[in-house]
Amino acid sequence: MQKLKDSELRYRRLFETAQDGILILDARTGMIEDVNPYLIKMLGYSHEEFVKRKLWEVGAFKDIEASKDAFESLQEDKYIRYEDLPLKTHDGRLIQVEFVSNVYLVGSKKVIQCNIRDITAHKHAQDALLRSEALLREQSVRDHLTGLFNRRYLEETLERELLRAERKELPLGIIMLDVDDFKKFNDTRGHAAGDAILRGLGTMLIGHVRGEDIPSRYGGDEFVIVLPDTSREVSRERAERLCEHARHLHIQFEEDALEAITLSMGVASFPEDGATNEVILAAVDGALYQAKRQGRNQVVMAG
Repeated sequence: MQKLKDSELRYRRLFETAQDGILILDARTGMIEDVNPYLIKMLGYSHEEFVKRKLWEVGAFKDIEASKDAFESLQEDKYIRYEDLPLKTHDGRLIQVEFVSNVYLVGSKKVIQCNIRDITAHKHAQDALLRSEALLREQSVRDHLTGLFNRRYLEETLERELLRAERKELPLGIIMLDVDDFKKFNDTRGHAAGDAILRGLGTMLIGHVRGEDIPSRYGGDEFVIVLPDTSREVSRERAERLCEHARHLHIQFEEDALEAITLSMGVASFPEDGATNEVILAAVDGALYQAKRQGRNQVVMAG
């Protein structure tokens, strides 16, 4: 008898001093029979607001549709775990908890013990880490000057898009463009003004491509746009429109409007001009070269 009393005393001390919230439920009715001080402090409800109520009758759990289902599952499985459960505190704050429940016998009576651990700080730290990783990933695939994708991302994505186009028997267009006489402009107005032109052109391209398109800075003043699910003729039309937008582009530098720019563009397409990165990029580069040779400020198709 003394051993039983000592055991009950030890359990009570652990229950009262535990650094996790603990609820004891009657496994037959779902009625809360006891709650430890840590859970009262965590959620802000009084002892009276917990005891002699069912789990889903306590304000913290009212918004959890799974509460009744969880109780029924416990009666069958004897164990349930939620790794990221939102609970609402008495003052309206939302906290994230880890919720673990077990069913066991106390004498001849079956009870459910629910251990509730506040993981809000851990979740916030985890979310911040994920945001940081996403930012680093975004920075690693972006050109810092123009905000467009960089060459490495373009080459990775073009390979993937070509495989998808081949598998689904879809067309794909690709435009390569550069700024006419950019070197001369850089030499006369300076590199800072040249950077202003590249930034303005990057903004213009972002504003005139579809969400699924992949605009990138290929290097220097050379840009490439991948156009998924776009036919050869539509790719040419879009290149012509971009040429026209560029002619009306007004770029400011040190409170002055820079002179208007023109673009030369080459256009290639899958499957007509190649099925691999190397072949289709060579084709579109050749078309851009022809546009330069033929007088600039124009679009030339590959092939």
